[in-house]
Amino acid sequence: MTYSPVDPATWDKHSASAFVIGLDVGMHADHSALVLAGLWPFAGAVIGVVDMKRFELGTPLEEVADEAARQGRDNRAMIVVDASNNSAFVALLAARLPQPTANWLTAAAITGAFNHAAQPTPMPIAIGNLRAAVPRWTLSKSELIEQVDAEMRMKALKIAKSGAWEDLQDELSTLERVVRASGSASFSAPSGKHDDLVMALALSVFGCRRLGRHADRRSRLPRSRISSLGWT
Repeated sequence: MTYSPVDPATWDKHSASAFVIGLDVGMHADHSALVLAGLWPFAGAVIGVVDMKRFELGTPLEEVADEAARQGRDNRAMIVVDASNNSAFVALLAARLPQPTANWLTAAAITGAFNHAAQPTPMPIAIGNLRAAVPRWTLSKSELIEQVDAEMRMKALKIAKSGAWEDLQDELSTLERVVRASGSASFSAPSGKHDDLVMALALSVFGCRRLGRHADRRSRLPRSRISSLGWT
């Protein structure tokens, strides 16, 4: 495949300093979604999204965990998983990853708060008969999505046209930002639409910017639309 500076699918994976998987876990009528992104120092620390997947509705969570763990191992990637509504999934996923779990897995509780928490807290989990803990961040949904928008506008986030990229582009272009009377903003998908891939993307961007050094396995094992500049 010919190298293109705007297509991360053509970039050499060995040149990336770290990979992060953002994983949104679907519940009931929502899809589970996975986004794999990396940090490329040669491109000025640009985040490049190289793969994305939206699972079919009703996909067993065991299959979601299998795929996320496989991609994590294959790419030596830190996984940032949404644990807002299903904390048991974190242990399910942890059992499929190498030890120590905290080197591979970070949990996220996504809230309507204005800002992210300053620091994570330990989240105890059980892996069979073993007791472990992973970092758990309390993250603001609006700050997560605004960070994606900012990265795109600065052209610091590039998204490959691979996997479920058309679904991701559709979600980004239809996501709505609503400004409350208090001046705070909230984001949601309009009726009949989804934001699962957007949230997986946002978690991977958070992981690349906040956890990138920890994810580096090569050194130690009114309403508006979101910009689509990541495709240009």
